[in-house]
Amino acid sequence: MAMFGVVRIAAPNMWAAQSHRFRGPVQMIRMAGGLTVLFFCLIFFAQDFYTVALVMVSYGFFWAAMLPQYEVLCMQSLSHQLDRYSKVRLWGSLGFIVSVMLVGGLLDLTGIWILPLVMLLLMLMITGNAWGMRESHWQTSDATSDQSFWAIVRRPAIVGFILVNVLLQVSFGPYYTFFSIFLEEQGFSPTQTGLIWSAGVIAEVLLFWQFGKVMHLLSWRYWIVLSLVLTGIRWSLTGIATQSLFWLLLLQTLHAFSFAVMHAVSMKYVQVLFPAAMHGRGQALYSSVGFGLGGAVGAWLSGLLWLPLGGTLVFTLAGAVALIAAPVAYLTLNRRQISGPVGH
Repeated sequence: MAMFGVVRIAAPNMWAAQSHRFRGPVQMIRMAGGLTVLFFCLIFFAQDFYTVALVMVSYGFFWAAMLPQYEVLCMQSLSHQLDRYSKVRLWGSLGFIVSVMLVGGLLDLTGIWILPLVMLLLMLMITGNAWGMRESHWQTSDATSDQSFWAIVRRPAIVGFILVNVLLQVSFGPYYTFFSIFLEEQGFSPTQTGLIWSAGVIAEVLLFWQFGKVMHLLSWRYWIVLSLVLTGIRWSLTGIATQSLFWLLLLQTLHAFSFAVMHAVSMKYVQVLFPAAMHGRGQALYSSVGFGLGGAVGAWLSGLLWLPLGGTLVFTLAGAVALIAAPVAYLTLNRRQISGPVGH
């Protein structure tokens, strides 16, 4: 499982750097989708640790190519309008809810053996969807040199943007790794644990759905700062409010800011901070370094500290990490370093 996470850090950037060799993102997605299916099929023949690890690395390498390109296509097709993007993105959250409910019930009826078949079916549907997309509208020129790309990446605003997202994902470490275990230790039943998780996803869906109506209330920078502050409060209180189902449900609604607002606004930043010809590579960098590296470090640190410090203190430290990211965002994402409304 860790091998898949490692590949997620490197692969998106490797694919994006070669994007100029394809006619456009759709062609890359089609090829990556087909190879993902092909290499994942090897899981049915893998019988030992090393062959399973090889399958995870090989299919993960091609799987990692698709999401950044889909995000670029989505923003392009919506003319970079964030309110419209959030309404499209909510379907990913709804898909997560449906898959958890349906696949969970299916596993109860059949057993874990059916999971690879379900995953293969979903991969085939994604690949089929890619072949149903027209590529004539998505001709892009991403043939930028590594030297020019990394020169842009070194700009203070981009360094700050990447650092903020890494710190955010580090703060998510104990939540994604130990939250269910933590709730079980506090005496919550599996049904209550599922309800608590669902509250966060439902809040995320509602925010994506209605974000277009409220996003004008703050500048992009202040949305980021507000979300980081609320995330810090969320993690700190999660470690304390372990005896109250009401307070845990209330804190879970802040997932609307921790994930939904942060991701939606970060997508806008990618479009503004990077030139049009580098949107694919910028999206890949955001995905791999933020979600990949930040998530891996957060999971490792939470595992390292969980036993010696205890869950309450680990969640408090996670809150501190999110709060540290807030002034970083305020100081680096400003109008003196980037142009346009994002810098306000």
